[in-house]
Amino acid sequence: MQSQPPTEFTDEIKSLFVEKKLEQARQRLLETLDNRWDGHCNLIAFTYLYAENRTDEDCKRALEWLEQGVTAGEVDAKVILGRLLVSGELGNQDFLRGMNLLQEAAHANVLMAVLTLVQIYQGGVEGHLDADVQLTRQYLKQAADLGDPNSAYRLALELERLTTPDFEQAFRYFDKAAQGGLSQAMHNVGVYYLHGKGAVKNTTLALAYLTEAAKLGSPLSMLSLSLLYLDGVEVQKDRGVALSWLYIYQVLFPETDIPDQLQLLLDDVSSEEENFARQAAQNSVNHQLNKSPSGTLH
Repeated sequence: MQSQPPTEFTDEIKSLFVEKKLEQARQRLLETLDNRWDGHCNLIAFTYLYAENRTDEDCKRALEWLEQGVTAGEVDAKVILGRLLVSGELGNQDFLRGMNLLQEAAHANVLMAVLTLVQIYQGGVEGHLDADVQLTRQYLKQAADLGDPNSAYRLALELERLTTPDFEQAFRYFDKAAQGGLSQAMHNVGVYYLHGKGAVKNTTLALAYLTEAAKLGSPLSMLSLSLLYLDGVEVQKDRGVALSWLYIYQVLFPETDIPDQLQLLLDDVSSEEENFARQAAQNSVNHQLNKSPSGTLH
């Protein structure tokens, strides 16, 4: 089994790549090749793949090093070589072997391989395979379970759209995406908690998720909070809070329409109240833009 390289060596190689000193990176990798550190062959291949004015010889050498990486058991080399063989990008296409390498890496739970297979099965590959909804969903679920928030969100939307929607599973994957920091997923989790759909109704949690999503820039959450506080159905009615979220929405999305109910609220606001609320909203937006993300809800 290959060992991991020391952190200082990894940092050195990263710096050389960032500085585009690929030949120096290659030399350092070759000098330490006998250590059999995981990812070595894959990185040497990258020094050829990322070469400025890449030549056919660079492509050939990259493929050779990726093959060595696969032989050495480097799972990342399987992913990169698999992608290149499927696409034929380097002039050497072997679709079947490329798919086998990707599937082996996916079986080892390598996220990049799983996401690649999602893309392949979703669109199909002309002359090789047709799109496959079931396999797309299978790999999408795997990517979601591996912690990819975008996959979790996509899967949740698909579960909602089934002939017989599975709201409990949709909620589960919306929540996974929300914990990954996606504001649109936080909004959906908040709505599910608000209406008790796919989860036990919990107004406190609903407001927490909607507020966090709104703070992260979700326009739907801003409007939802404004309407909730204006109506006072699920929360205590608060015209000031309703106006605050509405004006924040207008500051961030000035060219978009608002629901008629909120427009009526605006029409009923005094000049003094409007000026105060708009300034407060602008200050809130400025404060939010200047602070670090607050993280996700747990």
